[in-house]
Amino acid sequence: MLRTTFALALLFAAPAVAQETRTLDPGTKSPPAKIEQFAWLTGTWRGEALGAPAMEVYSSPEIGQIAGHFMLQDGKGGVRVYEMQQFKPVGDSIVYRLRHLNYDLTGWEDATGKALEFPLVAIEGETFYFNGLTVKREGENKLTIWIKIQGKDQPFRYTRSKP
Repeated sequence: MLRTTFALALLFAAPAVAQETRTLDPGTKSPPAKIEQFAWLTGTWRGEALGAPAMEVYSSPEIGQIAGHFMLQDGKGGVRVYEMQQFKPVGDSIVYRLRHLNYDLTGWEDATGKALEFPLVAIEGETFYFNGLTVKREGENKLTIWIKIQGKDQPFRYTRSKP
């Protein structure tokens, strides 16, 4: 009885921490998705990421994919990092791809020559789960992108500034 009481006390003593990103299990196929499901991203989004001003801009999907770029400021009037991004159909699903660039445009992934790829894990309502990265639409003009960085889910919060 004492063990049960202690176990229940531990269960309810601390609030649960929500996990905002998911992982695609090895050998699991990504669910079907169409590039048009991401058309709402088109435009300019401004906000904050990792404690600094940030901006993301996405093209419309009219060429069968969505291209984007990200800029994180350094807090001193300069740029800390850029990213080139792509939502790309692969088979009957979507992969989110990106490459990091330093402020001088040297690439982080130059040694491998390959973009980082985040295959789709699930779509639930207005939330799009990729492997280690989540794109969450929060109304017409709000967006949060959650990225797992060093084992912790980090929010990148934006408001649409231009359609």
